[in-house]
Amino acid sequence: MIKFLKACWQQDAARRILWLPVLFALGIAWYFSLKVEPSKWLTLAAIEAFILAAVLFRRRRKVLKILGLAALVAGGFAVVQIKAVWLSAPVAELPAETFYFKGRIIGIDTNYQGRRRFIFDGIEDFDGNFYQGKYRITQRSKEDSAEIGQCVELVGQIMPLAKEVMTEGYQFDRKGYFEGLKGSGFAESRWFVTDCSAKSAKHDFAAFIGNLRRWIVKHIASVLPAAQAGIASAIIAGEKGTVSESQYEQYRNSGLAHFLSISGLHMSMLAGLMFFLVRFVLALVPPVALRFNTKKIAAVFAVIISAVYLLISGQAVPAQRAFIMTFVVLLGVLADRRAISMYTISLAAFIVLFFSPEVLVSASFQMSFAAVLGLIAFYEKISRRIQSFFSGGNKVVKAVFLYIAGVVVSDFIASMMTLPFAVYHFNMVALYTTLGNFLAGPVIGLIIMPFVLLSMLLMPFGLDAPALKIVGFGIEAVNRITAWVSGLPNAGCYVPSMPLWGLVLIVLGGLWLMLWQAKWRWFGMIGVAVGILSIATEQTPDILVGAEAKAVALKNADGRLGIVSSRGGRFIKEIWKNKYQVSDTKAKLEDYPDIKITGNVVAIKGQKHNLDEAIGLSAWYRSDGTVKVKTIREDIGRRLWNK
Repeated sequence: MIKFLKACWQQDAARRILWLPVLFALGIAWYFSLKVEPSKWLTLAAIEAFILAAVLFRRRRKVLKILGLAALVAGGFAVVQIKAVWLSAPVAELPAETFYFKGRIIGIDTNYQGRRRFIFDGIEDFDGNFYQGKYRITQRSKEDSAEIGQCVELVGQIMPLAKEVMTEGYQFDRKGYFEGLKGSGFAESRWFVTDCSAKSAKHDFAAFIGNLRRWIVKHIASVLPAAQAGIASAIIAGEKGTVSESQYEQYRNSGLAHFLSISGLHMSMLAGLMFFLVRFVLALVPPVALRFNTKKIAAVFAVIISAVYLLISGQAVPAQRAFIMTFVVLLGVLADRRAISMYTISLAAFIVLFFSPEVLVSASFQMSFAAVLGLIAFYEKISRRIQSFFSGGNKVVKAVFLYIAGVVVSDFIASMMTLPFAVYHFNMVALYTTLGNFLAGPVIGLIIMPFVLLSMLLMPFGLDAPALKIVGFGIEAVNRITAWVSGLPNAGCYVPSMPLWGLVLIVLGGLWLMLWQAKWRWFGMIGVAVGILSIATEQTPDILVGAEAKAVALKNADGRLGIVSSRGGRFIKEIWKNKYQVSDTKAKLEDYPDIKITGNVVAIKGQKHNLDEAIGLSAWYRSDGTVKVKTIREDIGRRLWNK
């Protein structure tokens, strides 16, 4: 066995570098796994210790390598901690009641209910007190004339960021914290344009891009019907708030939800189309084609259109990753070198994690990189077979066959790679995703994306309407496909999520399987298998209690949770329904004599928990008659974002 491992280690010598971003990510994951905020002085001491050790052992290469690997893990830990501490600057306490304030708008988006939200970069109250940081205010009215960069005044209420609503749930406050948000709330009045002090004015370029995105969304809505305009806005400007809830559900249940998030699919198609369009046009001009390297000229234009697309799409994590990979590949064209895909995505992961380490724990980052890793690993193995396949015969027929087969196989691989994350984060599996992508893939690749590029090129001249209408025609076809596929029996299938440790085993096992190429790569299947089987260890809680006891759920006789009728807690209840199979039958608190709720105190079989401290809780009855209780506070610990 030792000889076997040594042989594999030597055989995969060139692949070892691919593990460097993984080690960096382990440091980030280590930071987020802690329940208590680590000392920044201890982290600084560890960094200095690494520097001192490197100096002492500078002549011992093996020791230096080990130190370097350990330092990479520590580096990931330090990078995310530095960002967290940087964002932790204290701000003055906001009034608890509704109050007057004004501020400069630095962002406008739309929530899941279609309501517009202003992002303020600091606000100022009536007495001139300035509250530093970003604040997100949701409009109750449907006014749509505000612009990014304007200074407005209004009356509203601002509250702390929403915390986790169930154990092992999504930490809303952590996401908002790393976005720089200090609070969120609702507007209780109309807004009025006013003047702001200079200290809240920032980001003129960001304001220009933001207003450009909003103009594009409005322009698309003026050309296309609502059902088409919402999808077009999502794939061109990254604005998914205009997609109706029913439409989004159809795309999700048909396995085409990825089409609504700008990622490698869109970026690579757009860059590739631009590359070939420029080469084709230049080939029609013999003096240029004969005197200049049109391949490099096309690569420059492809980089430019990719950068523009990244900016107007909102710079989401999948778009960042796709742009970095596209840029590196095109840089290889400019340098007359072939870009190696697995190394490219490794570089992209490191860059994204260095500048935005918090995205490691987001579903967007995990699913985006997992899908691309799986595709690259697969095509690394069959690239030679594809080349030999094209060596003879009718190349047109073979190209058509390869395209169709590529759509089916690529979708299957991407679906399998993202499946564990879809289960863990969303508890849902689209059973007919291959069928949906097989039917919609040609429409997306041959109609929608080429005319998206054409409309973007013509939009500055006001000549884009015909191209946009063709985009709308393709979207209408895809809408019909998603409606039909999502209407098939059990299209969107509920699946209980695995525990976090199970997902970690699947991730590490999958990385072992894909990053190595020697025979020991198959050891990764052990981690994947154990991670999948970990689903069997998960049990639905018998009791759920939300913050302030506004939401309570109890397990009914059918083994499913039933919501106790009560006012308030609507948001919490919706999250529970998405996480667990909630029964339509309402539960009654009086049927559970073991549970007593008095004000903010919950007593379960004598165990008392104050929700002011616990926030919320989950409880499971054991076979011996006792009860296991886990509070949200125990789950999230005490960190900078949830004190």
